[in-house]
Amino acid sequence: STRKESSAASDVYKRQYNLYNTFSCTRKYMKIINHFIDTMKTVLVTRATDINGRSDRPEYWWFTLYACIVFGLLAVVDNFVLGFTFWSILEPFGDNPESGVLVALFTLGTLVQSITLTTRRLHDRGHSGWWQLMLIVPFLNFIVIYWLVRSAKDTPKYLKYKNPYGKLPK
Repeated sequence: STRKESSAASDVYKRQYNLYNTFSCTRKYMKIINHFIDTMKTVLVTRATDINGRSDRPEYWWFTLYACIVFGLLAVVDNFVLGFTFWSILEPFGDNPESGVLVALFTLGTLVQSITLTTRRLHDRGHSGWWQLMLIVPFLNFIVIYWLVRSAKDTPKYLKYKNPYGKLPK
């Protein structure tokens, strides 16, 4: 009788534990999904055309990562589901197009937001947003990429530096 009770208690514990792991895993994925939604909403809606101010590294790089993931998924849908591709972002003058209508619409739809986000990221480093024009110049674009990767100049190391574009974003 005690063996059956302990076995029954063990079964209840296992079910509760498995249920907890399921919800714990779900919570973890929900945090990721919420982070994705918050980042995309901030960049694409809330600060869509805001050229003033600053954007920190996480805001810039998380948006870049999420935009690349969405871009890749849309390219797969364009290529394999719709089957209609007409241009290649990786090789613009090549013979193997991998992108179609969905990728083109996503690229056009996020172009202004990407430009304003890059401008704010350059402001965070203390540079003008016009420097992003250097991204289209071969070899000189590495200077701007270096600035985008680096942290802000008003970290504790640079406490005497006063950024002309405002306070560090929260």
